[in-house]
Amino acid sequence: MGPIDWPEFWQVVGGDGPCNKERLAARVDAWDNGAWVREAAQAHAAKQAKRQQQSTKAA
Repeated sequence: MGPIDWPEFWQVVGGDGPCNKERLAARVDAWDNGAWVREAAQAHAAKQAKRQQQSTKAA
């Protein structure tokens, strides 16, 4: 432990840290790989809404 290097600290806080590029790449990869889940959830929600709407009209 030693004194805090404030310029380095604020550089990291500002997004220019040593692992920032890798962290952002992992987030982008996770977002891209999760697209099918989001699409499936939207399709399921639309299907459920359609069923709910049809059952409301039938009642």
